[in-house]
Amino acid sequence: MREFSVENFPNIGAVMCSKMIADENYKPMFIFREKPLNNNDSGWRLFSGLESDEYSENANNFGIYNPKTILEIDNSISSLLLYKGVGTVWERKPNTDWEEVFDYPLEDDFMVEHQLTENWTLPINNLFNRIKEEDGLMYTTNDKTMRLNIWNYKGRTKEEILKEKKKEISERNLENEVLKKYELDQGNSIKVGYHIKEYDSQKDISYNLICGFCIVDNQVLQTFFYFDNEKDLEWALHTWKMIAYK
Repeated sequence: MREFSVENFPNIGAVMCSKMIADENYKPMFIFREKPLNNNDSGWRLFSGLESDEYSENANNFGIYNPKTILEIDNSISSLLLYKGVGTVWERKPNTDWEEVFDYPLEDDFMVEHQLTENWTLPINNLFNRIKEEDGLMYTTNDKTMRLNIWNYKGRTKEEILKEKKKEISERNLENEVLKKYELDQGNSIKVGYHIKEYDSQKDISYNLICGFCIVDNQVLQTFFYFDNEKDLEWALHTWKMIAYK
């Protein structure tokens, strides 16, 4: 994964940081990324790990900073700040590597159900930022992203559409190796999709892509799931399966 120097670190928004780090030059030892408060907020919250409860309860002991200010103190966190998503929590001890924490509670970490249309619903974690795009919707935490579009197939049954989509998937395998194909019959809807890997030249990494079609009579909800970490395969498949047509 590409490392960034302080000079060429891209703009990700501001970080909230303990003044033990910003003023006293202690290194960050506990960091987490909340759902951003606004477009100028990265969501990152940085602590030295030495803050007492009393210290942390005093807002004057924290400030809003350009990430480059903190990277001047400890540039080793540059890849974490840039690549790790909303909802992730990280800690380390002196002279050890960062480890992800899975049991630290975040305020916005709960499930919500989004009414996409009159019939389509999507249960998704509230940590995801919802962005309206020109031809659909995007939900993202930065390291996990889902895009979806709804296409009309007036006069076509779900069985007819399924046959067409299976043909598309077979042809897709000629362009880029399909790692796995999926098919799920949920009664009033049929879901079919595939898993491939693609390459991000900017990050210099390969990433996972799952393309899924949720098929009903006359309509298809198409989803694209993008994720770097293999452990997020479960998230992608579960989210896809939970999309419902009522």
